[in-house]
Amino acid sequence: MSNNVFNPEKHLTKLPLRRKNPKTGSWDTTFADYLEVKWRMVWFRGENLEGTHTTIKDKIIDIESEFAYYELEITDSRGNIEIGVGSEKGSDFKDYIEKAYTKAYGRALAALGYGTQFSPDIDESERIVDSPVEGTNKDSEIDSITEPQQRAIFAISNLLGYKDDQMKDLIRNRYSKSDSKYLTKQEASNLIDYLNSLKPKG
Repeated sequence: MSNNVFNPEKHLTKLPLRRKNPKTGSWDTTFADYLEVKWRMVWFRGENLEGTHTTIKDKIIDIESEFAYYELEITDSRGNIEIGVGSEKGSDFKDYIEKAYTKAYGRALAALGYGTQFSPDIDESERIVDSPVEGTNKDSEIDSITEPQQRAIFAISNLLGYKDDQMKDLIRNRYSKSDSKYLTKQEASNLIDYLNSLKPKG
């Protein structure tokens, strides 16, 4: 029986990560253990033989802008539920739609505990360092809007036909910020929910 237990360490690869060194201002490359999404799926399926559910909560595919965004909800056989989000651009990947789906799936599995410790892809820290923020408070930097959230806001506002000036007015009125890049993660999440509520039903 023990031979059938999935051992994630047998399937690890090394993932290069570029992080900005706050002391020198230079970008350093480090390597982290990474468990590919396909192996997280094998692990998950091996431990959850029935009663699982995968639901697409939200999906944005903008062919013109070559942008894809997915929000997936995964339920395991014990009833635990987690949500993963993923977005990609065509300028980064030719198969950006599939990549966005895979990223969302992998993050949901990691949140359920399948490869969490081997998932540097769910760590936004390297993006946060490079995100423009108002002020210099380090706590605000840590809590600043993520790149996937910025892409999602851009894609949804485009689908709604909002102009830049309209979006800035909306953000100024709701959050007293001059631009979406100054939002916190929570504010960005709230804005995405609000914009989604404006999309035509059906």
